[in-house]
Amino acid sequence: METWPEKRVLIATVNADTGERRAFDRDSGIDLVDAVIATTASFGVPPILFQGEHYIDGGFYSTDNADLATGFDRVMILALKRPPEIPSMSVVSLDETVKTLQDNGALVEVIQPDETTLAALAAAGGVLSPAISAPAARAGRLQGGRIVSERILSFWR
Repeated sequence: METWPEKRVLIATVNADTGERRAFDRDSGIDLVDAVIATTASFGVPPILFQGEHYIDGGFYSTDNADLATGFDRVMILALKRPPEIPSMSVVSLDETVKTLQDNGALVEVIQPDETTLAALAAAGGVLSPAISAPAARAGRLQGGRIVSERILSFWR
């Protein structure tokens, strides 16, 4: 799909020169493909030039960018756990984001990989391995099946 969907989708990026986060959407004037490329631009992948500014991965601001959901009553955050050997490069932590959302009245649920899923990810080479896609999808689906009734359904009721 090369056009923006009708439903609102935000793609978080960071201005490479100023460090300011920018969330692109269908009204930003940027092509969907360029917005996706921008949010994946990191070490070894050049930034996207848009309106005279260079944009890189929104993960440099926040690994989850869940604060973009401020104003909603319920926010479910799906977030990886950062391996301890990898230093955080984000400006805003997950804990700060959860607190901000809660301070604004939101009920927040954070879903992170459980121990079984983490073991599957480690066996596939860890979260930074390019070969992780299929094992991560399988492990996430299995974890989702394990927690759907105990956490997910009750959260949305």
